[in-house]
Amino acid sequence: MQATPEIPGPFAVPAFSPITIVWIAAAVLGLVVGGTRGGQAEEIVPIQFADLIDQDPSAVDVLEIPSVLAAEEIVPGSETVIADRPLGEGDAGDADGMLGTEPILETSARALDGMRLDDLTLDEMPFEASSGDWFSNGRWYGSAEMVWFDRSRNYRRLLGYDATLPTPPGVRIPVGSFTTTAQPFNLAPGARITLGEYLGRDYLDRDRSLEMTYYGGLSFYQEDSFNAVPNSVLIVPLANSVPGFTGAQTLATAHNSIFNSMEWNYKLHRRLGRDQLVMSPNGNWSRHAERAWLPALIIGTRVTNVNETFRFTSRRTNVDPSEFGGNYLIDTQNWLWGMNFGGELISQNEFYFWGLRGRATPAMSFTANQQSLSSVNNVLPAPFVPGSVNRSSSAQQFAPGFVGDLSLFAGWNVTPNFSLKAGYDFLWVAGIATATRQFDLNNVRGNPHDAGGQIFYNGLSFGCEGSW
Repeated sequence: MQATPEIPGPFAVPAFSPITIVWIAAAVLGLVVGGTRGGQAEEIVPIQFADLIDQDPSAVDVLEIPSVLAAEEIVPGSETVIADRPLGEGDAGDADGMLGTEPILETSARALDGMRLDDLTLDEMPFEASSGDWFSNGRWYGSAEMVWFDRSRNYRRLLGYDATLPTPPGVRIPVGSFTTTAQPFNLAPGARITLGEYLGRDYLDRDRSLEMTYYGGLSFYQEDSFNAVPNSVLIVPLANSVPGFTGAQTLATAHNSIFNSMEWNYKLHRRLGRDQLVMSPNGNWSRHAERAWLPALIIGTRVTNVNETFRFTSRRTNVDPSEFGGNYLIDTQNWLWGMNFGGELISQNEFYFWGLRGRATPAMSFTANQQSLSSVNNVLPAPFVPGSVNRSSSAQQFAPGFVGDLSLFAGWNVTPNFSLKAGYDFLWVAGIATATRQFDLNNVRGNPHDAGGQIFYNGLSFGCEGSW
């Protein structure tokens, strides 16, 4: 049977195999289904997250890894899971509908962690804070110390000597002499209190502060006396023309000296550098301060007060003072005011520190003294001066002065902001009217005044300091 030939023309229908027809039907069905889903392209899900599709992310365990995608690289509406929840879902308080990545804290490079930090390029170092914030992290600071000081001896003056004791030739001071330096002073307690406020840091990262320091409360007192040998008398060269002194059998002195000081200073001091970060065997980081020298500059003003009282008395045995005796009293007042310049150098360690601090104050010295004398001799005849005397005088002077102090100290940091300390201190005051330089028993000068005195103090100090 002869086959019918194909007739070409516009109505010719191409011949399709059954497989081709099935493929075309599947494609058309896919277009229809895709249109019903909003025209969106089908998302490609990694095979390791394929089991999370159409499931509640909170109901399954998700591999928690930090996000390494920038916000602009994530396609809105995507459900790709790269953290503990889908990043494509909106979050309350997030304007862009994106979740922020929280920092990883207390991470470790141990094998049991199941990750390598190098692969994720993460920085596990904690924030490095200056140890200046560690040792002094408050706004205020202060110290309180107790001092035990010794005072230098008085200006040496010969008060009296025994008339019957022979003095070898060439000896300036007679044998059996009574002087103003015969008795040393005892140790006197005092205090040194500092209160300061931090003003912040300058452009070189140095601390600036204002501080007030009280230094004083020192009160030195001594009493001394001298007796003539039996059947003898005492000679008082300072009162050879005044009745009631030469011819006495007992001489006595009492001396009181007081020191106080106030300072207001501006302090600029260096801070410690960055702390050393040390990793412990358990993987935790800890801060440790590194030792450094911390210099400081101090400038301000200082007011110092030194007051002294000296009493000199004479008596005869079994004789009423109204018949024979003398009372000589000297009061001196000294006020020094000037600019205060100083510095500090401390070796600061993590658990202890030591260093030195010094201040010098060239000052203007306002000095004054008042004297009173009352004496009588109605018992001894000539050559002893008879009669009585009752007089008083006063004088004052404006002169240059100086105040300086030096402290050597060491301390232990009980906590970063509290420490115990101890030291040895020196203090020098010059250009003042000390009481034992003002003697005028013979009334040689009408208004005697000597502002060339000086006092040297030294002793131990111990206390505590801290910041808050």
